[in-house]
Amino acid sequence: MKVDIDALEELNLLTRDGTERANSALTDMTAASTAIGTTKILLVNHEDIIDRIDDGGYEVVRFDIEGKLSGTALLLFDQPATEAVVEALVPGEASEGMASAGLQEMANIMMGSFTTDWGDHLGAGLSMTAPTYLDDPDADSLKLDPTGPETDSTLVFQSSITWRSGDGRIDVYLAPDRSALDPVFAETERDEREPSEGEAKLDGLVEPSEDDESAAAAADAEPTVEPATGDTTVDDGGESATDSAGDDPFDGNAEGAFDTSDDTGGFGTDGSVGEGANAFDPDEDDDLFGFEDGADGTDSIQLEKLSVFSDLTKEGTEAAARRVTQMTGIETSTEIAGITFTPIDDIAPQREDEDYVGTTVEFEGTPSGSLVILFDKASAKNIAEEMMPVDPNDCDGLTGMHESAIEELGNIMTSGFIDGWANVLETGVEHNPPEYVGDMNMAFIEIITEQLGPFQTHAFTIESTLQTDDVAFTCEIHALPDEADLGAALEALAVERKDQTGADPGDLF
Repeated sequence: MKVDIDALEELNLLTRDGTERANSALTDMTAASTAIGTTKILLVNHEDIIDRIDDGGYEVVRFDIEGKLSGTALLLFDQPATEAVVEALVPGEASEGMASAGLQEMANIMMGSFTTDWGDHLGAGLSMTAPTYLDDPDADSLKLDPTGPETDSTLVFQSSITWRSGDGRIDVYLAPDRSALDPVFAETERDEREPSEGEAKLDGLVEPSEDDESAAAAADAEPTVEPATGDTTVDDGGESATDSAGDDPFDGNAEGAFDTSDDTGGFGTDGSVGEGANAFDPDEDDDLFGFEDGADGTDSIQLEKLSVFSDLTKEGTEAAARRVTQMTGIETSTEIAGITFTPIDDIAPQREDEDYVGTTVEFEGTPSGSLVILFDKASAKNIAEEMMPVDPNDCDGLTGMHESAIEELGNIMTSGFIDGWANVLETGVEHNPPEYVGDMNMAFIEIITEQLGPFQTHAFTIESTLQTDDVAFTCEIHALPDEADLGAALEALAVERKDQTGADPGDLF
C-alpha cells in the first residue's frame, strides 16, 4: 500500500485539531492551564508502548472505535494529571472506584471531542464503545493491529497535552486497524484533489470571457462538495460527543495549528486542481517552485515496507544498546524506537528545556542522511566516566577525556544502528567517524535546516532512546534520512531479508 505524503501531512494536522478539541474539553472541566505538545504519526512496536506505560506510571483508558475508521484509541494519564482530573471531578476524598469513574468520564468527553473532526473528514459518523480502564495493559488488552503480516509495527496518530506548570501529561493515541488504513488514506487523497469551498466562491466572482465560456460552464456543472456532519456517539447509550461550535476552542472558526483558513489546505495551499487546459495540476509533471516533481523528496511511500524499516530501527537500537553494554559493562535498555512523521518546526524545540552534547555524522548510500546522538550533560558525564580507565578527579565539567569517550561511544552506537540497514538492503551505507559537538541544541537545528530545506513541512525521523538502571544515563538517537533516498531504499527493500541485520564489528572499522 502506497501512502501519499501530502495525505500524511493532512492527517497529522487533523490529529492536532482533534487534540485541540480534547484539550478544550479538559480545560472546561478542570480549569487547568495546559498546552498541546508535538503531534506526530508514529510507526512503533506495541511492546514499546507497553514499556512507556509501565515506565511512566500511566493510567490507561481504552476505546474501541467503530465505523469507517475502526481501531483503538488510548488516553494515557500520568500521575499528576490523574490527580488533577480526579480532584476536579470528584472533590474531597475519593474512593478508588470513584476516582476511576471520574477519570473514565473525563476520558470519554475528551475522546468524543477528539474524534469529531475525524468523523467529519471521513464523511461518516464514528462510534466508540464505553471507556475501558486498563489496570495492567498488555498486548491483548491494547488491541493494536500491525500494519501488515510481515511487521510488528503499528501506525499510531499521537499527540499530548501538558500542564503549563510542568506537572501533568496526557498522551493521546489513535491506532487504526489494518483494514481501515486504505479507506482513511483514500478519503484524504480524494479530499486533496477536490476544489475547496473557498475556491468555488472565488471562481464565482470572476466573469468568464467569451473564450472561457465552455470552461466556465464545465466548472459550474461540478457539484459543490459539502463537508460531512458525522456525529461521534457512544454505543452504550451514554453521552454523545458534541459536534457543535460550542465545543470548538476556536468557536467554529479553527484555522488549525499552522494559521490556515477554511479556504486553504492544511499547510497554506488550497490543494485544489484547476479545470482549464493550462491549469496547474501538482499530480502531473509540472515543476514545483522551480524543481521537478519529486526532485527534493518523494510523493508517496510504501507503508508496509516503511513498517518493516521501523522494525529494523528497533533492532538497530537494540544492537547499539548491546554494544554500550559490551563497552561499559552496564546493562542498557531501549525505549520507544520507531519511525515518526513530524512537523519540522516541532523536531528541535522538543529539546529546549536542557543543554545537550553529543555526536553527529552524515551517512551516504541507500538511504543517505544524518544521524545525531544526544546526551544531556549529566548523562554524558556519567557514561563517559564509566568508560574511563582512570578516575577523572571529580571535575565539574566535561574534559577532553570525557569528549573522547563520548565520541568513541557515538562511533560504536552509530555502527550498531546503521549497519543492519546495509545488510538487509544489500547496499552500502557509509559513514565517517562521528564528531563530538558541545552545543547539540544549535547543531540539531542547523542539521534540520540544511538537510530538509525550505519546501518541506514534515520529515521522517527515526527516534530511539537508550537508558540504564545502574547509572544515571539516557541518550537519544535521531536519524534524519533524505526523503527521496528513503523512498528508494523502501522500493529496494526485500521484506524476506528483514532478519538479516547482523554485522561483524570487525568489518566496521
